[in-house]
Amino acid sequence: MLVRSSCSDRRFEITLADPGKRNAMGEAMFAALHQRLLVAALAADDRLLLHDGSRGGADVVVIRGEGHSFSSGFDLASCIDRPQLLAHFVMELSHAVRALRALPIPVIAEVRGAALAGGCALLAGCDFVYVAPDSQLGYPVHRIGVSPAVTIPALMANAGPGPTRAVTMGGSILDGHAAVRAGLATFCSGTPESLNRECDAFVANILQKGPQALRATKRWLNELDGSMEEARFRHTALASAAAAEGDEFSSMLRAFWEKRGK
Repeated sequence: MLVRSSCSDRRFEITLADPGKRNAMGEAMFAALHQRLLVAALAADDRLLLHDGSRGGADVVVIRGEGHSFSSGFDLASCIDRPQLLAHFVMELSHAVRALRALPIPVIAEVRGAALAGGCALLAGCDFVYVAPDSQLGYPVHRIGVSPAVTIPALMANAGPGPTRAVTMGGSILDGHAAVRAGLATFCSGTPESLNRECDAFVANILQKGPQALRATKRWLNELDGSMEEARFRHTALASAAAAEGDEFSSMLRAFWEKRGK
């Protein structure tokens, strides 16, 4: 099972569960993630009447990666001989980011290790990002001829235009503290070992807030920062996907992969 989920105590938890591949996102991973996000949306629907008479099942979503990484990005190995897969992956990523953004309840990411390229873009769809100090975040994708434009609508809403320009064009990989300063993350834990404990405490604190007040706040934030403007996400995703149409991506990816194998 590449993506697991569970719901209890008003928390819906999603776990990317392919640690052997550093939770790289390929066709099967995206299909599983979309399914779990649909279930999360149902769990967050406060119009649903549950068996105990209460409404809804979750007031917060937590997403994390199993193992030593959150997600290393796309499954690039599958693109070596099928570079056209890049366009498909980009559109699937855009869909996942929008689905996270559209959830009516707070979404909190717990990030250990790498959250790079597409993995970092997933974080932009979240409301809060808790990272370990030794995490690695960023968009080092120009070296394989890919534009991170797909992440810009959500990231700009979070970090602002200046920081978004710096991290998407600069391509630097940032540790946890630098990621907070750049707007890629919200909080950094004191130590790598305390990440889970601190994130759980933050989730517990969020659950003490008025759930309807938080829903209303998120709804208006999404409305005013452009998160609900589908055209912005579609156009930037198409710009990133266009890399698959030329030779730059396939040749640069192959050269990168060959160098990596030496």
